[in-house]
Amino acid sequence: MNTSHLTHWLARSAQAFPEKTALVAGDDEISWAALSRRVMKTASYLQQHSIKRGDRVVVWLPNSIDFVVCFWAVQYLQAVFVPVNPDTPVARVRWIFNNAEAALLVSSSEQAAALFALPADEQGQRSPGPVLFDKPGAENLIHPVLLTLQHIAAQADVAPLTVENALDIDLASLIYTSGSTGHPKGVMLTQRNMLSAASSVCTYLDLRASDRIFCTIPMSFDYGLYQAILAARASATLIIEKDFSRPLFALKQLVKHQATVLPIVPTLLALIAPLAKRYDFSSLRKITNTAAALHSNDIDTLITLFPQAEIFSMYGLTECHRCTWLPPAMLSTHKESVGYAIPNTELWVVDDNGVQHRNNATGELVIRGATVMRGYWRNEEQTQNKLRPGPLPGESVLYTGDICRLDEHGLLYFVARKDDILKTNGEKVAPREVEGVLKRIPGVGQVAVIGLSHPVYGDQIIACIECVTA
Repeated sequence: MNTSHLTHWLARSAQAFPEKTALVAGDDEISWAALSRRVMKTASYLQQHSIKRGDRVVVWLPNSIDFVVCFWAVQYLQAVFVPVNPDTPVARVRWIFNNAEAALLVSSSEQAAALFALPADEQGQRSPGPVLFDKPGAENLIHPVLLTLQHIAAQADVAPLTVENALDIDLASLIYTSGSTGHPKGVMLTQRNMLSAASSVCTYLDLRASDRIFCTIPMSFDYGLYQAILAARASATLIIEKDFSRPLFALKQLVKHQATVLPIVPTLLALIAPLAKRYDFSSLRKITNTAAALHSNDIDTLITLFPQAEIFSMYGLTECHRCTWLPPAMLSTHKESVGYAIPNTELWVVDDNGVQHRNNATGELVIRGATVMRGYWRNEEQTQNKLRPGPLPGESVLYTGDICRLDEHGLLYFVARKDDILKTNGEKVAPREVEGVLKRIPGVGQVAVIGLSHPVYGDQIIACIECVTA
């Protein structure tokens, strides 16, 4: 069993806990042993149809058992998993498929039909050829369907896989980040990157086989995808919710399945808070937050709603998955901080003069460690901008593009994206800091601070405020 490959964790869970529930999605459940068999069937089928080591496989599916099966099957083939959010516009999906030079698209028949209907664009990009569908219903599409994921799962066991010796430097995933302008960038993550990140997170969260992780975060994003990886590493159960578009139903599922771990983002908290009194959340023992930093009043809300749970305030980005975590015991005294570097990584900030600091300074955050991406797919210019020489000869470190502050103890505080900093009257102002002050005012709900160009001030600070009543 290759311990330098993600599939080691799936195989180990299937061997140690064969009958234990691995995944729950609605009324469907699957054990670790059954999941392993289904993954191997899918991988074998794809291999028979010419999917091989290094091929990119685009998976355009919602949170589901099928999504997780595809992830592990692609890993067994030593191919590259390329997740795409199901809400992604079809033109962008086509661009991603072409940019990744993908060998296969996995999607629903409805999504593929919309994709095939697109005419060729100015660059001559066309809809993808080989497609595997999640279930029947694609008979009228141009591209013939050999089998669907449903049919593969129902088949008898197929021929064993033929795989080469896997290396931890092999690409495991290619995750496209959604830029605000232009095309997204494909973040290249190796087996080593993902193994290291998952091991670090699993360690500080202290995940156990008895845990039940409730995932409503899109699994096409790295935060959601890693819930499946963490579950396999800990042999925990993953409860999959398609999305949070039906908050009442989702929370009912969380309670029904007695979830113990709840990953959230601040926008989810805003939906959960008004409904929380209707439910018994006593089964929850851990709540994690990343993607965007929590404001101090958000933390107060979490502590009030989930007094029995440990709350992990974290910060990260796709290029290295996770940067920092704040030990829950420090939450009440350091609400604004996102904590320390995760295990097996280190960090510092670089000021405007290019000087490195590990405390008492503000500057661009730099991450060093095994979690740092290989680079951006087919984008050498952006790769060189983000990955720069590190302190040791021959290594690269990640310049995150985030402005952060380190206090005297080395605790990190997120200030703003480098591109978001406003300059007014010659002073640099972080929108998030202004938002934090405004949110402390009674009657203020959501806040967004932006800058408008001004002939005298440079940037004129504008606050958009949602007023709430008690």
